[in-house]
Amino acid sequence: MKQHLTPTAEQRLFPNFNQTPGEQAWYFVSDQVMGGVSHGEVHTYAEQGQIQTCLQGQVSLENNGGFIQMQWVLDRGVDLSQFNGFYVDWRGQTPALALHLKTDQLMRPWQSYRYETQVSAQWQRQYIAFTDFAPYRTDAPLDLAHVRRLAVIALGEAGPVQVCVREMGLYRS
Repeated sequence: MKQHLTPTAEQRLFPNFNQTPGEQAWYFVSDQVMGGVSHGEVHTYAEQGQIQTCLQGQVSLENNGGFIQMQWVLDRGVDLSQFNGFYVDWRGQTPALALHLKTDQLMRPWQSYRYETQVSAQWQRQYIAFTDFAPYRTDAPLDLAHVRRLAVIALGEAGPVQVCVREMGLYRS
């Protein structure tokens, strides 16, 4: 897990991130879209006065599967090129975890820009530079002005998943 310099400015990426319990801004996707058998759900709830959204489920490698994820669709007006990266307040337990960025320039569902990471059982704030995202199954360079989706994805290793996010945003160094 890479740690970067403390940012000079932070901005919540999702102005409505602190939605009310039961309101769903993230949505769930699993390998079942291609025949896998992993399962799970995304839910939002309050704990000790703070709203959090959690990805819970089970990743299975059966039937060529191997992922569950929660995705957030960014507004068309969001241009990430003015920032150095994301910050995320999260906790959880999962065998393998990554963040994926998708641009409107990627045409295949398996293409993305990936940052593999870990999450601890305790709440932590992690800073992830855009330069740490590697192209996955694409040769196209990451164009931050065209990022339209962000995903928290448990993938590649079978096992139980619980990852909760309570805040996410952008930072400048």
